[in-house]
This record gives sequence, C-alpha cells and structure tokens, in this order.
Amino acid sequence: MTDMIQLAERTVKYAMKCGASCCDVLVTESRYSSAEIEKGSMKQANSVLDPGVAIRAFKNGCSGFSSCTGHDSHAIKTAAELAVSLAKSGTPDPDFNDLPGSARPSRVGGLCDKRIAGLQPADIVAMAIELSDIAGDDKRITSVNASVSVGETGLALANSNGFSSSQKLSFCEMGAESVARSGAAMFSGFDAGSSRKLEKPMIAEVGRNSMEHAVLGLRQTKIQTGDYPVVIDPLAAGFVLSMAIGGGVNAESIQRKRSYLVGKLGAKLGPPSLTIHDDPRIEWATGSYSFDGEGTPSRLTPIIEKGVLKSYLYDSYTAGKDSVPSTGSSSRGGAIWSFRSPPSISSSNLVVKKGDSSLAEMIEETRKGVYLRLTYDYPNLATGEFSGLMMESYTIRHGELGPSIRQATMGICLLDLLKRLDMIGKESRDAFGVRTPALRISSAKIGGSS
Repeated sequence: MTDMIQLAERTVKYAMKCGASCCDVLVTESRYSSAEIEKGSMKQANSVLDPGVAIRAFKNGCSGFSSCTGHDSHAIKTAAELAVSLAKSGTPDPDFNDLPGSARPSRVGGLCDKRIAGLQPADIVAMAIELSDIAGDDKRITSVNASVSVGETGLALANSNGFSSSQKLSFCEMGAESVARSGAAMFSGFDAGSSRKLEKPMIAEVGRNSMEHAVLGLRQTKIQTGDYPVVIDPLAAGFVLSMAIGGGVNAESIQRKRSYLVGKLGAKLGPPSLTIHDDPRIEWATGSYSFDGEGTPSRLTPIIEKGVLKSYLYDSYTAGKDSVPSTGSSSRGGAIWSFRSPPSISSSNLVVKKGDSSLAEMIEETRKGVYLRLTYDYPNLATGEFSGLMMESYTIRHGELGPSIRQATMGICLLDLLKRLDMIGKESRDAFGVRTPALRISSAKIGGSS
C-alpha cells in the first residue's frame, strides 16, 4: 500500500504543477471473480485484475476528471494533464469552496477479509454450484439462476490539502432465483445476501429462501383493488428505502430542487418510533469505509430521529454550498471503489432502528391486508410518488399468510408511507445497502386484477 500512496502523492504534485488550483487522486488495484449459473447451467465465470488511477483537478472552482487503466507513469501523466486542461476550459464555479483538509481516518473494523484474496476461480464456481443446488432442491423447482461474486481492492487517496491515506476493502455477494411449477401455476422466488466477509452459511440461507418462496407462491389468488394495510419484508423495505431515503436526502438533489424532501429539514416525517441513520462504520457491512471518496473521515449521520428529518447527506462541494460540514458521503462506486468515474453523493449503510414486533406478530395483527416481500420498482424522487409492481406478495386474512397475489401493484406517496408506519420489526437484515427490520404501514393503494 505504501507504493500506492506514494504514487497518489506524486500524481497530486504533478497535477498541481500542470496548473490545478487543487486536486485529488485515487489509486486502486482491484481483483474480482464471479460465477453465474443460468437455468441450471454455467453461463460464465470471470476473474479480472483491474488497476487504475483517477485524477480530479480544479481551477476557479471548475472540475476536470480523467482516469487511466493501470499504473503506467506516462498514462497517468497524460490523464493528469487532461484533467487539468478540462478544469481550465470550464466555467468558473463560485460555489466551490475547497477539498477536505488533512484528517485522520476513522478506525473501522471489518473492512477486508483476507480469506477472499485467497479464493481461486474454481472456489467461486463451486460456491455458485452449491447455491444453485440448494435453490433447486425441490421436485417442483424447474429452473434456477444463481450468481456469486467476490472481490477485494487496495486503494490510496491523496489530495492537495495534505490528505493521504489508504484502505483495503473486500466483498462477497450472491443471489438466487428459483422457478417452481405445479400444473398451470408458476412462481419465482428470489433471495440475496452481501457482506465484506466470506460467509459460507449465506449460501444455504439464500438458496433455501429462494427455493422455499418459489414453492410457497404456487398457491395463488387475485385481489380486489382497494386500500389495505401492508406488511413490508426487509427485502422490499431495503429496496424502496435505499432510494426513498438514501436518494431523497442527497444534498445535490435537494439543492437542485429534485427531491420530495426539499424544505423538510426539521419537519416531522414519521412516528416517534422511526429513526434512520447512515453509518459507514458497521463491521463487515458492504457500505463501510474509514474515509469517504474525498478523504473525509467516516461517521454516523442521523437522518431521521424519532420521526423528524435531521440531516441531508453531503460531500465537500454541497456542504460548502450550504455552509455545513460534510457528512462524509462522497462515494466512489459501492462496495469496491472504482477509478472510472468521479465521486458522487451516496448513502453508505442506512440503518432503520429496530422496533418491538416480530414479523409473525405483524401478520397476526393484520386482519385483512398484504405482505409485500419483493419489488424491483423505484420511487419517483422528484414527486415522492411510489407505484410499483409487487413481484412477490401474499394476502393476509385473519392474521394468517394466504396465497400469493397475481398481477398487483402498490401505490403510495413516500411521505404517507413514512407517516403511516404503525409497526416496526425487531429483527433486521441487510438488503440493498439498508439494514432494516420488517415494517407495517396502515394503508396503501393496492391495484388488483379482480
């Protein structure tokens, strides 16, 4: 890592020599391996070594960005010259303040599992085959898709204000989709998992959940259009909240008036039981880091406290524009940082505070409603409206889970979704960058087909 830090520092000096007023440089060396099974057969297996350098230069507030693959000195100098040239040719931006100063990174455990670096491509293929076998372990399962990806990266970041540090990151993620058939009925079940740690038990958990939900959904019904209470599984809650909250509190969207949360700072959004933080310091969580994509030390950011919106998520630019400190929310591209694009604002690990109800209790206390396990539709952040297909959902009748629902949608305003939260689960799981329990909302519009 020392060589990478020195390379980042040298490149900063060269960009400044070329005429930048300030700059930052990211040096990475990443390795990814993946295996994908489609319909029970191996579709592809890959192993990629991906070193690179990213240079972001500023002149009169205007930024220029360039990157190169590899660590060749000539290519790096060419990229630095291009970044500075782009910055010089741009329109001055009076809102730009400065890059972060030199600061000690936070101490965060569980960022890199050394066992991942020792995995061979054959190991990844074996994991994918095991996942596929478990996801297909029922005679009613007719097709399985399964994928496993692992990776690790070493990175160094330096800027012209004296920041210079490095960190190692790893990840392991997998997903499975099982398709079950019985007579004319067909249903697909899905599950996924991710961590910075190699977790072999995840294979059995993801595969089993995928298989069991595929079979569970074979008993099907339709539902009449109407307003129903909805119990939201952590899998669906994570997918929706990653954008509804993670995207909604993005300070750039706020400043450009492109978020439904514009002007809501300090407003009551939900019940006192609702608390959501962004925390990049969680051990082994895939969004964790010791410093963000600009060098700001990681820290917990309260977003919603007891139902009240407390903060937006800022990088150095948007923080300077609002005259507030950066929340350390500058992202370089997910679990493994990328040199191919400039940093942007993103949540790290959104955490919904646990409540006191189990998922079973939520269902038991719902006389007539819907259990939503999975949707792949994002809300409209500008309007705050959510309208999505319920990919996996079930009826609830007299406090018991009923058949899966065919061809139904859910529609609700995000502000209403937060206000109508009346039960919060006590068991959490990580899903789509969100650590959340199950949630129940008192009412949402369900569009049925009968």
